[in-house]
Amino acid sequence: MKNRNLLSIKKLAVLGICVSFVAGGCGKMTESSIPKLEEPVALNEAYRPVEYGTIGSLQVLMATAVSRDYCNYYSANVNISQIYVEPGDTVNVGDVLAVCDVDEAKKQLQQCKDALAHENETYEISAQISDTQIKLWESQAADTDEFSTEQIEKKESTEEDYNTQIATEQENQRYDKQLHEYRVQKINEQMASYQQIVDDGTLKAAHSGLVTYTKKLTDGRSAAAYENIVIVSDTDDLVLDIKGTAINEYKYSDYDKKYVIVDGEKYDVTESQYTSEVLVLSKINNRYPDVCVESREKPFLTAGQMYPVYFEKTKANQALVVGKDSIYKDGDTRYVYVKNDEGGREKRIITTGESDENYTQVTEGLKEGELVYYNSTDQVPTKYSKYTVTRSDFDIANYGVRYSRSDAGTITETCDYEGQIVSVNVKQDDTVEKGMLLYVVDTGEGKAAITEAKNAIDSENESYAQKIADYDKQIKDLSEGGSSAEENNRQDEKPDTAYDEQQLKLNLQLLDLQKKLASADHTYQLSRLQSAYDSISAGNDGKGNISVYAKNDGKVSKVSVKAGDNVEEGSDILQITGNSTDVLLVQVKDSNSYKVYKDNIADVGERVSLELDGTTIYGSCIGFAGYGSVAQKGYINQDDKGVHITGNTDSGYGNAAFYIKLDNGIPDDLTRASAVKFSYVSFKKVVVVPTSIIHKQVNPMDKDDISYYVWKIDGDSVVKQPVILSDYTSGSNTLVLYGIDEGDEICLAS
Repeated sequence: MKNRNLLSIKKLAVLGICVSFVAGGCGKMTESSIPKLEEPVALNEAYRPVEYGTIGSLQVLMATAVSRDYCNYYSANVNISQIYVEPGDTVNVGDVLAVCDVDEAKKQLQQCKDALAHENETYEISAQISDTQIKLWESQAADTDEFSTEQIEKKESTEEDYNTQIATEQENQRYDKQLHEYRVQKINEQMASYQQIVDDGTLKAAHSGLVTYTKKLTDGRSAAAYENIVIVSDTDDLVLDIKGTAINEYKYSDYDKKYVIVDGEKYDVTESQYTSEVLVLSKINNRYPDVCVESREKPFLTAGQMYPVYFEKTKANQALVVGKDSIYKDGDTRYVYVKNDEGGREKRIITTGESDENYTQVTEGLKEGELVYYNSTDQVPTKYSKYTVTRSDFDIANYGVRYSRSDAGTITETCDYEGQIVSVNVKQDDTVEKGMLLYVVDTGEGKAAITEAKNAIDSENESYAQKIADYDKQIKDLSEGGSSAEENNRQDEKPDTAYDEQQLKLNLQLLDLQKKLASADHTYQLSRLQSAYDSISAGNDGKGNISVYAKNDGKVSKVSVKAGDNVEEGSDILQITGNSTDVLLVQVKDSNSYKVYKDNIADVGERVSLELDGTTIYGSCIGFAGYGSVAQKGYINQDDKGVHITGNTDSGYGNAAFYIKLDNGIPDDLTRASAVKFSYVSFKKVVVVPTSIIHKQVNPMDKDDISYYVWKIDGDSVVKQPVILSDYTSGSNTLVLYGIDEGDEICLAS
């Protein structure tokens, strides 16, 4: 199963909060104690009651509900002929999404076949050369027995040297065999991929759903192996993606409880699991998927909504606890001061158990409800009004200030050479068909390329002829007993003996095999050079005039040059566009009128709006263009061919961009419409309170140890109640993630 990164660039709140259970101390926003008391109570004095609570820690991570994505890609490098779908289209499994250039795939397949034949042939010849060389060394080693005593003394290590060379060559043979088998395997895999494309060059949907991304062909038709061509999203299958928390950095897998709050209700969750193959590939590429969580209870999620996910680790549950700031030490003895019936304090020795950063379990010496002294420097409010906590929606808006109707399948034809336009054979609004002549460019580069390719062929022929002549000369010299061949092929010359017939035969075999190897290499290299020459010559009249033809049907939407214009390599020549769509492309860029978060786009399925003449027009996000972090992120995919990391192509817009469809279609005149409004942060039914009722507490011993609390009203008493805050404020309100809930009454300063 593939998992994806967030389409939206929502801000992540990773809150490791050290939270109090009972009235009194507050913790810091790192590893935290869980604020979970049966009855949190405090008095207006510096006492807090002994209460039952939980010793442990809490982490809160922000997740966004996103559609599960399914990537569609080729497993080989291809040229895309046409993509038949656009963002917003609905497809069923097996529907044709795109088609590639089968003729190009055929060329690639033939190249693979040629490479395989060359690999097998050269490996076989090389193996014969190696075997022959070993036989020659064995023969030469045996000849040391015929040396005189004096010669043996001078060459006492000769036999050992030969044996070392033989052992080394045998080890090289084993390595070469493994390397050959690996190369053959990879070539066969490539051949299978190209054969599949040749048999059926269509790309078919792997899953039903909404098309949310298509590769843009404006910068060329080539697509790398495992590059996403189309992404289909299942909008009925939402997962909670904790953006920015990659699985290699995730630290909460061993926490006891994991749950999400949806519309005020708690649902247990578990993390999505990844196979060992996924983990290995992620480590190799240093690209890890995000942590995703799911609930078996399947709560109703809304695409684009954010949900707090809670991770609790328990050391002691339902334990009597007191704050650490109430405990004093005398050697190994622990004691507290308890308020007596007369209002004074009495010293009480206690036995303690588990602790976290703020609270300690008391196993002996105290009873529930007893009041324990602690040193408080916070002023308990005496004048205040009551604020009753409610649950409400919390949103921070973002805006797309540039939007325009999206045209299907726009392709920009760019010039591959520097030169001068001879003719433009189409004009704006012309309908073109595949194979129609678009333009002709006169370029010396084209002529030079043909000449260079021809020279490469001639150079290869000359080099090969020289190699063969050298081998023939060595064979002739060796056969006639020439000294040059003898010196080149022997390491030692026996004294007073004729040149050994067996070694002569072996040396001749070596030279013959080396000729065969050179011939095999020459034939293969020559075929590749000839193929390159034929490719360069196609459409080139030999004088540098290159004709360019349409690769698919469409309509000319823009012509950027005219006859006589000088162009550079990569210059835009013209654009060919498919049919106009009912989709708006929205770009997120700086604005003087709106607060814009530039690296943030709407999520698929998220509701959006814009104002037109005082009326709000609604719609939904139906896809994304692929820019910035969205373009660069990888997707983990697992199919019958293994595990792959696939990626998107940068749209080239220069801004984060996404697609929307308006409920009632695109108005005829959008010039008076406002920016497209969507969510940067969006929560439903969460605790939102005025920022003014929240108080900050700094540990005097550690300025980075910061926590937050509110004064909670409990009957006639006021409780110092710790809270976990989100990173988000909107206007005069703050989102509270933990510590207070609907119905609680809080002190609001008068």
